[in-house]
Amino acid sequence: MPHPKRDELIARRGLTFPERTRNFLRQAGIWCDANLSVEEQHWRTPVEWRIRGKECGGAVAEAGRYVGFCRADGGALSWTQRVRNYMPNGIHAIVLAEESLVRLDMYRYETSYDLLITRHWLHREQERGRPRLWNETLFFARYGAIEWELWGRDEKYRGAVAPRFLNRNGAELPVPEVFRMAVYKMVEGVTVIGCHQPYLLEPPTLEAIPA
Repeated sequence: MPHPKRDELIARRGLTFPERTRNFLRQAGIWCDANLSVEEQHWRTPVEWRIRGKECGGAVAEAGRYVGFCRADGGALSWTQRVRNYMPNGIHAIVLAEESLVRLDMYRYETSYDLLITRHWLHREQERGRPRLWNETLFFARYGAIEWELWGRDEKYRGAVAPRFLNRNGAELPVPEVFRMAVYKMVEGVTVIGCHQPYLLEPPTLEAIPA
């Protein structure tokens, strides 16, 4: 049975977990914040607005969680700011997207995976007013499986495999093809122990300066 309020909450805030799971991730030192915000760039004329997200997360042997971002066509976004921390499994980069972005949120416990893919965009009800952030769920499934220890003896397969998800009736639930490469990278994020780097956001392209 559909649950509109719950579905809207998940689309806006990311994967939800029981308190014991949240406590476990906290105690394991895995920090993830899937929340997005709308930020004003007041120094621009006219004023411009951006969607701000934080690529973050990582793994220990038993579990992992990772939040990353890409374009609606599955292509890579550039980070606005690279973040380097002494402590692993935290925030890795910040993105400020102009109009829209896609957020991927993955959780792993041993060889079981949950995946949420959502699209977010700015909606303007008035030409000069503060835009609202609208959210749409593109894919959501729990208990996907990869029967390999990608955090250990099978690490050579990281970056080339994705979880297999099933519907309630046992039919396969395929990840949208346009996001397949992004999901491969997300699997890396939830299986690399002591993560210190972003896997989806990429360095900004340097513009050539004319001679």
